[in-house]
Formats: sequence, C-alpha cells, structure tokens
Amino acid sequence: MNWGIAGRVSGIGVALVAGAANAQELPFAEPDEFVKVCGGHGKGFFYIPGTDTCLRVSGLVRSDQRYENDSRDAEANDFHTDLRGRIQFDARTETDFGTLRSYIEFEGRADTYSGDYDDGAGAFLPRNAYIEFAGFTAGHLNRSLFDYAPYKHMSDLFSDERVNTLAYTAKPADGVQAVIGIEDKYFRANPNDGLDSELDQTWPNAIVTLTLKKDWGEARLGAAVQDNEGDRDIGADGDATGWALQTGLILNLPSEVKGSRLWAEGVYSSGAGSYAGGEDFRVNFVAASIGGRTVRDQRDDGAGNLLNTDVWSAGGGVKWFWTEKWHSNVSAIYSDVDPSADGFAAFDYLFAEINTFWTPVTNLELGLALQYGEASINEAGADAPDTGEHWAIVSRVGRSF
Repeated sequence: MNWGIAGRVSGIGVALVAGAANAQELPFAEPDEFVKVCGGHGKGFFYIPGTDTCLRVSGLVRSDQRYENDSRDAEANDFHTDLRGRIQFDARTETDFGTLRSYIEFEGRADTYSGDYDDGAGAFLPRNAYIEFAGFTAGHLNRSLFDYAPYKHMSDLFSDERVNTLAYTAKPADGVQAVIGIEDKYFRANPNDGLDSELDQTWPNAIVTLTLKKDWGEARLGAAVQDNEGDRDIGADGDATGWALQTGLILNLPSEVKGSRLWAEGVYSSGAGSYAGGEDFRVNFVAASIGGRTVRDQRDDGAGNLLNTDVWSAGGGVKWFWTEKWHSNVSAIYSDVDPSADGFAAFDYLFAEINTFWTPVTNLELGLALQYGEASINEAGADAPDTGEHWAIVSRVGRSF
C-alpha cells in the first residue's frame, strides 16, 4: 500500500467530519417563502407571503383623441386629448362570514378638455376605495350602486356617478339581488356638473334597487330620495325632497360570440336630476350647443315657494360582437328638463353614439366613435326654441394588465 496516498485520504476524511461537525453548530437559514397562486378568486391572484390574503395587482393606460364641432361657437377649441392611468389592488380573505374584500384603485389624468394639463394636475386620486364584507359595501365607488350602465361608450349616457356610500346587498333568491343604501349628496349635487343643487346637506341620499338576472338577461327597478332641505340660498321655502324612479332591461341576443345584447333604460326624477343622468351632455353638448345652462334641482316660483325641476330620460341600444376581437355599440338617449317654475327655460336634447372596438391581442383595445348631440331650449316668452347641434369623433387606445 502507498502509505502517502492513504495518509492524504485519511486527512481528507478527518477534515470532512470536522467540517460536518462545525456545520451542525451553525444555524440553518429558513427556506425562502415562494409566492403561491391563489386560484379561488380568479386569474392573477396570489397569496401575500405569510398571510391568508389573496391579492391581485392590475392597471390600465388609456389615451383618447377627440375632434369636435358645435354649431354655435366657431372659436371653440375643437381638438382635445385625454390620458388616464390606473393602478388597482384587490385584496380578499376568506372568513366565517364570507369573503372580506378591500379594493383600491387610483387614477391619474391629464387632458386638454377640462384643463388638467398644468403642472401638478392629474395627480393620482382614488377612483375606487371600498370594503365589502358580509353583504355590506362601505367607501368610495366609481359608480353608484343605483346606476345601471349596460352600455360601453366613450361618454356617459345615464347616471354614472362616483359617490361615497354605505350599502347592503342581499340575494334572497337565485338571480335576485336587492340593494339598499345611503350616498353622500355632495358627489351628485356638485355645481360643476351642470346640476347645481348647492352643497348644503342635512341628510344623505337614500337608494334602493331590485335586479333580476336570468339566462335571458336581466331587469332592474330602482328608486332614490334626495334631501334638499339645506338648499335655501334661493331664498324660498317649500318642497324639500327630491326623488327618482328607474327601470332597466337587458335582453341577451343570439350570436356566435357570447355578449351581444339589447338594452333599454328609463328614469324620471323630480328635484334629483343627477339620477336621470346625462351630465356629460348638459355640460359638454347642451352648454356648447345652446349656451351654458345651470340646472338647479329646485327653483323659486316667484312667490317664495320652491318647485322641483323635473328631468326624465329614456334610451337604449344594442351591443353586438362580430367576432371575438370586434364588437360595436349603437345607443341613444332623449332627455327633457323642466324647471317647473315660471321664468326658467326648459330644454330637451337627443344624444347618440356609434362605436367599434378591436382587440388585436389580449388586453389591448383600439376604438373609434362618432357622437352626435342636438339640443333645443324654450326661453320663457320666446316665440321659437333656440336649437344647436354638436358632434365629435373620438379615437381610443387602451391597454389593461
């Protein structure tokens, strides 16, 4: 035997044993905790490490380009752009009372339509920030639970309001959903939306809706009550309650691609005009077509009494999928505004939009829309109504993730 080689092997063995003994004395590092997929709530959810909460992070970037023209103001700025960026966090935890959900969505906006292009404008603000638990919803919603908006347009048709709310949703039977809640009036009675009720608030608005969803489509009934008791800068007393009634219908249409449908909606309001919708058109179309018109929910009748302004809207449309990548929408709304009190102008308007969207790849959407608005106003004592037209072409590029 070669005793030199044997000695070296023996030395290596002693070193390995000594090294193993020293290693046993060192503390073991904890294994890394890998992110695990949370499949119970849909795609994109994962467990926050060390918790039983599932989280989904998503977002949107959208760019609109608008060219418009009205029949009254030849010097108006005809071309506008609108850029929006959103980031969304959806956190869900299963509890003995059901799913506890917290949803946060921030939106930054820079556009030349409302003037949000100065330094510091377009900061990220909450678009949604709410909690859902055991049927209750509390927080800020991008769309009121009263609102029924089955259309896909580049402008709002009916009521589509952001609100602070506290509401309860019940599902007493298969396909039946009932909602009862309160809303902060400020978000609907904002003087900047063309429906100036002033900002006084004694009680929150109350809403209730009942929706039936079946294979053929769905039907909706809704009601709202608005407290106007604080609106006394007009200098009159009288009716201090506004209200609105709503009905809606969706009929699923047979097509090769699921999602095609026919829809209709009607709303009548008295002293609560925001619930009848159409704020975009009263500000952007009516104001441009027939001059600025502030629509208060109530007016002084000249004898020291308040009279509700009545607003009713009716409309509908169709959404059709040509293929999985192409779909179009055609919709229209007619609205009538009557201040009730003598001396204030009543007006009506018709607004229509036709658009087409193309999804060349997943989550990338390209759209083109044509909008047309026509308004007429009857001034007190005028022999003929004052009319105006307004049209716009809008293109859109949007990518969600």
